[in-house]
Amino acid sequence: MSIGQGHTAYGRYARGIGLNPINILPLELESGSGAPFFTAGPVAIKKTGQSIKVAHTDGSRIQHGRKIALSVGLTELSHEPAHERHGLGMWEFPLTLPIPEGYDRKERDFYPPHDHKDYRWAMVVDLDKCIGCGACSVACYAENNLGVVGEQRVLQGREMAWLQIQRYEDPERRGKITFLPMLCQHCDNAPCESVCPVYAPHHSKEGLNNQIYNRCIGTRFCSQDCPYKVRRFNWFVWEWPAPLNLQLNPDVTVRTKGVMEKCSFCIQRIKDAHNKAKNEGRKILDGEVTPACLQTCPTGVFTFGNLMDVESEVRKKVADKRAYQVMGYLNAKPAVIYLKKVVQEI
Repeated sequence: MSIGQGHTAYGRYARGIGLNPINILPLELESGSGAPFFTAGPVAIKKTGQSIKVAHTDGSRIQHGRKIALSVGLTELSHEPAHERHGLGMWEFPLTLPIPEGYDRKERDFYPPHDHKDYRWAMVVDLDKCIGCGACSVACYAENNLGVVGEQRVLQGREMAWLQIQRYEDPERRGKITFLPMLCQHCDNAPCESVCPVYAPHHSKEGLNNQIYNRCIGTRFCSQDCPYKVRRFNWFVWEWPAPLNLQLNPDVTVRTKGVMEKCSFCIQRIKDAHNKAKNEGRKILDGEVTPACLQTCPTGVFTFGNLMDVESEVRKKVADKRAYQVMGYLNAKPAVIYLKKVVQEI
């Protein structure tokens, strides 16, 4: 049984949250010193007939046969890849980068590619390094002024996390878990952009799928069309009673009720790098923009950079044999490229 929480103090937001199993152990005083210590006495456990729902946001633990969290064996990785047959099916669909080179107007694409000027921001996520600690998600909360909804709202499906760690079991070995950080994919053919009646989801000249809060009227059409389900709807006017208001990031807008929101690749940090580069009369250098998730990750899962720069680290990593796009066969051309987890065959 896990020991933790069971708060009886720490303010109105923590009080009464969780249970403390230590309370069932008798507390005794050591003879002589009078120091308290716990003893494991006889404890009876019986069914009460009651049940509680577990609040979690990681969804299903199986992939339902879809191309989501992939792994590759050491043997397969050590051999030169055979000539891949490209097609339109789930497993034959090629890696389609969100730049003009990833478009094929003859077979796959109806619309012409976007003209990205100087920059096309993208992220590479190495599943072999992810340990599922959730530090990236916590950093995203702190950096982007996300509302904390609490257990009851999570049970209602109203979580607000822009970045979540999803867990998937290996279908052949249920004990083997793959952690997959899921965030807005900043697609080049973003389904959310075409369905909004007020053009709140906006495709920037640098490839970012921006969300213009002042335009949003809360239809949630974008969330319906997003295959990755990474957009969040604000159901409440968030309160930040003093001194909690001091923790808000002044560089990020605080959203309110009725507005959709999602990962922005920490656009405030991109803008800051733009201003610095402009003042120095140069372009943004590779590695100069560091989103909060990348800054906080203890194992170096994330790589962020400009795909238009062929010498950038992110451009080099998308050429890895392990590179793929989650549900890439939908042809949304996501700018978040994943690297398969490396597993050792039994």
